[in-house]
Amino acid sequence: MISIIIPLYNKEQSIEKTISSVLCQSYTNFELLIVDDGSTDKSVAVVNGITDERIRLIEKDNGGVSSTRNTGVHAAKYEWISFLDADDVWHIDFLKNIVEVIEEQKEVQVITTDYETRTSNGDVIKSYVAHKKGYVDFFAVSNEIGFHILNMSAFCVRKSTLIQTGLFSTCISHGEDMEVFEKLARKHKIYLIDKVLSYYIQDAENRASYNLPNPKKTRVYQVDTIEILSRHEEKYQKDRILVYLHEYFVQGKLKYLLQLYTKHSNFVSMGDITSYVFKRLRFKVLKN
Repeated sequence: MISIIIPLYNKEQSIEKTISSVLCQSYTNFELLIVDDGSTDKSVAVVNGITDERIRLIEKDNGGVSSTRNTGVHAAKYEWISFLDADDVWHIDFLKNIVEVIEEQKEVQVITTDYETRTSNGDVIKSYVAHKKGYVDFFAVSNEIGFHILNMSAFCVRKSTLIQTGLFSTCISHGEDMEVFEKLARKHKIYLIDKVLSYYIQDAENRASYNLPNPKKTRVYQVDTIEILSRHEEKYQKDRILVYLHEYFVQGKLKYLLQLYTKHSNFVSMGDITSYVFKRLRFKVLKN
């Protein structure tokens, strides 16, 4: 059986559809933990209006998405855990495909699928398809295809492995999921299912802001080069730092840009920044 964790905060317009995509799964042996992080709207009332013995609602004081996910992990009854954000949805066969891998690959620790961003009306905005299948190196493939192969709503992991590797940090508010993915990827190959089985709803209500916070609250600021174990991860981490530096520049947050650059000046050079900016400008010109 699988424990599914949905962190919930002020998603009264989305949560019913998200829950429905779980209850309608073709594979039915699961428990659904909905962990409410002190919602101030009618989210809890919507959940209470849905009757299914597999649902467990856990209510807690507001503490952020990391503490909410961690609460769910500790409360989960079963060895395998899947996460689903409260405004995303699954394909009807998401769990079926996950369970097939668990049964066939006895040593597997982390599983993911291809995914898409969509509008709430179902229109596809972008498909994140790696064109890979089976065990892959997270860092190498992410570098190769230009996006992360792991997404919170397409992610399944052994509970014991997740706890041993480390849960979600409550000290950062941007990239806490990536920190977990990176720590897992240093120890384990990721099993990738080459099917789009998870959908990120981009225009759902109360989506997290794209404005970057103080760099000290981000995963990229916390990265220690001593942690890096491969040349693939070195490129991956450097590229992520450059993305944040560029975004701080675009958002006019030059103070934050300087803080992040100062933190990683021994890792990212001015030449790296210049090359990255030129690459972005060239891409923009070619796109237009």
